[in-house]
Amino acid sequence: MKIISAKSPKNLVYIDESGIDNTEDYPYGYCRKGERFHALKSGKKTQRVSMIAALNKEKIVAPMTFEGYCDTEIFNGWFEQFLAPILQPGQTVILDNATFHKSKKTVEFAKSIGVDILYLLPYSPDFNKIEHHWFAIKNIIRKNIPLFKSFRQSVDSAFLHLFPLL
Repeated sequence: MKIISAKSPKNLVYIDESGIDNTEDYPYGYCRKGERFHALKSGKKTQRVSMIAALNKEKIVAPMTFEGYCDTEIFNGWFEQFLAPILQPGQTVILDNATFHKSKKTVEFAKSIGVDILYLLPYSPDFNKIEHHWFAIKNIIRKNIPLFKSFRQSVDSAFLHLFPLL
């Protein structure tokens, strides 16, 4: 934390991924006292949409959604194509300890564009400021699920609503 607090906030770029499954819609209803409410829900994960973005100067930048789980190839592609064009030399990218953040290619690419990488301590998501934004985004998505024909449309709609100028 000393390293982070010693840097200017404009030079800190927090990165994280998150995901949501189409089982996140929690139906609710009413029934008589003593009776159990039953809703039609399979309970099986059938589709997952993952999200990746960065937070810089309290603004979400370079958001991307994709189906499935994040891996080294997806992360590096996002880093190079979406994030790198908006990074400034001398900035510090703050990441959690996910294995795919630590690839040799990621480290070398960051160094080649003049960006430092700082890994957070294990199990310390509270130090990654973008984590708090995922909570808000997922709440909007959960509320949108019943409004759209497909799960993917509800996720994309939430992103377009939250980040219209990107």
